[in-house]
Amino acid sequence: MRILSLFDCPLEEIKGLVPIIKEQGFDAVQISPLQKTKDDSSKEWWMLYQPISMELGNKIGSKEELKQLCDVANSYGVYIIADVVVNHLAGSDNEGSLTPHPNCDKELLYNPDCWKEKKNMGPKDWDDRYKVTHYCMGLPGLNPRNEIVQRKVINMLNEYADLGVNGFRFDAAKSIALPEEFGENCRFFPNVTYSLKRWIPIIYGEVLFSDKELIGRYSKYMKVLTTGDSDERDSIIRFVENKDSFLSGDVGKWTANWPVEKVVDDYANWLTPNYPNSLFYARNTYGRSSEDWHAWKSEKVRKANKVKVLK
Repeated sequence: MRILSLFDCPLEEIKGLVPIIKEQGFDAVQISPLQKTKDDSSKEWWMLYQPISMELGNKIGSKEELKQLCDVANSYGVYIIADVVVNHLAGSDNEGSLTPHPNCDKELLYNPDCWKEKKNMGPKDWDDRYKVTHYCMGLPGLNPRNEIVQRKVINMLNEYADLGVNGFRFDAAKSIALPEEFGENCRFFPNVTYSLKRWIPIIYGEVLFSDKELIGRYSKYMKVLTTGDSDERDSIIRFVENKDSFLSGDVGKWTANWPVEKVVDDYANWLTPNYPNSLFYARNTYGRSSEDWHAWKSEKVRKANKVKVLK
């Protein structure tokens, strides 16, 4: 499976790109979160990860535009994968606040059981599974064990499914506990995925900077988008670069200074020959007219996507 990440790209524009996406050998397109944000006028890339609810429709596009995109993509045999934010909602406008934004979904906003502890993780806490799954990441964390939270997420995913989406990426999946952890039986992932009204062929969760053991535990419930490795390579999705490695100071922006030619070469020469599932991120810092953004259209990427890997 070869996935193209068109982060921050309007749905209407993606619709016009579907024929070349297919020609380039991509099986699926990962779109940005479509949930309503606390400030749709903001040009900050991270605003798409500060939703106020599970309601769909923001600056990326409307539900009607998503339906049109899915119809076109499905006619070409290309899957549309929705990036979904289910671990947290937007905070108030005070920097570092773990208080939910006042415009957040009121059923969640006023119910303390719907939220994680008001404690923030520190930079050295990523190996502490309790803190990773029970504390916040700088934004008000949703309690994944709560039935109201689960219902909201299920309703959103089913709405996506009704519109034609055939895949989901769970943002910050590493921060959602697994059923076997802590004796609390947090059945978020099985409860949510088993409640979908139709079969969804592609579901993966973001589990970065993790060892094989943790990746293996998450892969019982979904494929794992990761920087790590696994003895079962078909269970993971690897990338040379993604939006976080290119844009996010929180994780070091470790590819921000790489020339795009290096990203393409690593994708073609290392990634696709060794991993059956890959993600290629289309850079968009300088606008979608830049040569960096158009790298996904190169002949080298097209040939790399045709490589078949034994699973």
